[in-house]
Amino acid sequence: MVADQRANPVYTVLPEIARRYGDVASLPMPLPGSTVTLLSHPEYVDHIMTRHHLRYVKHEAAHQLVVGEPPALPLLEGDEWKRTRRPLNPHFGEQALAGVSPQMAAAVRERVEAWARHIGAADWVNLEHELGAVVMDGLMRSMFTMTLEPDTLDKYVDAARDYGTYVVSLAAMYLFPSALPRPFRKRGEAAKRYLLSELDSFIVERRSQGPQTEPDVLDVLLGMSFDGNPRYQYGRLRSELSGLVFAGFETTAEALAWTLALLFRNPSVLAKAYAAVDALGGASVEYAHLEQLTYLRACFDEAQRIQAAPANVRTATEDDEIGGYFIPKGSHVVISPYGLHRDARFWTKPELFEPERFLTDKINRNAFIPFNIGPRKCMGSRMAYIEGVIALAAILQRYTFEIRPGWEPKHQMRTSTGLVGGLPVRIHRR
Repeated sequence: MVADQRANPVYTVLPEIARRYGDVASLPMPLPGSTVTLLSHPEYVDHIMTRHHLRYVKHEAAHQLVVGEPPALPLLEGDEWKRTRRPLNPHFGEQALAGVSPQMAAAVRERVEAWARHIGAADWVNLEHELGAVVMDGLMRSMFTMTLEPDTLDKYVDAARDYGTYVVSLAAMYLFPSALPRPFRKRGEAAKRYLLSELDSFIVERRSQGPQTEPDVLDVLLGMSFDGNPRYQYGRLRSELSGLVFAGFETTAEALAWTLALLFRNPSVLAKAYAAVDALGGASVEYAHLEQLTYLRACFDEAQRIQAAPANVRTATEDDEIGGYFIPKGSHVVISPYGLHRDARFWTKPELFEPERFLTDKINRNAFIPFNIGPRKCMGSRMAYIEGVIALAAILQRYTFEIRPGWEPKHQMRTSTGLVGGLPVRIHRR
């Protein structure tokens, strides 16, 4: 079955330009003197993100993602980026993640088992929201040693998605006059105030308690020193915490939502996923089972290939040449993960949902960039796979799903690509 039949034009416009004009194409921009080049080949992705990554920095529009707050790790460059990432790295390595995986797995099981309350309900359940709460709970327990009430988790998920929709719209409209109204402002600003207030409470509570016996990520952040006056230093601390909590959960949760959405629309693939889980013999899924769940990981990867972001923008810090074309200092380059993930030169039958493609060694890794590649690859990517596969297995062990008739997965632009209208299902016990 085709992966997506009626795509969002925000996602398809760049691939269409690449199809017409080739792997290096100049894009028309609303402001005079602004040069933007679309790059549509894995070799050029490798050039920008790996081999010559120091020549390219995040576009200034990306700073709209923090709406007036100090920048967090993904927006930093150079020595400041290294100084911030270095103390966090150990907590996202394999050994550390294996160590906190029991807390993560327990949280996932608890939240997934709680879905039993929906069995027999006539109303459609928004599984996209429920998955957000599952992932948020696993993240908070494993990385921040916090157990939150279900109602609180639900509020965090809703607020984080309202905020994410708002800030992405700000980034998209960055070059437009400031006099033009920005969509989603009222809800977005309300969500921001709520989330920042909750982060303030986390910080105050931990400072009063002191560090955990085994220092967690919040302890690491509290031990960091940031440049600037005290107010700015606190803002940097809060921005880092915000990025790790709210942006961190969204990536995994939306990838899970897309995985299940595409499984539900492809019964033969879903049957294989159930078989992979059943091979565990009913055991509670733990970190140790991951090596037996390669098919679920392949489903997770294939869903991310189809999910994909519409664009990734960088600014050149020096003159460069790519594919024989001059890239002037100060100009911008754009990569479309959505287009790259669907390019038939690098993917066989890219319109199909076929997880088996990720069980081979034939994947061009520069053509698959859900977490970017190179030195700036997402620090939390391994955690996303661990929690994502554990959650997927726990869900399939317990339930079958009935999807609302006529529903199709459509791309919703947020900080991580979501599903328009959520994922409406009825839940049944296996």
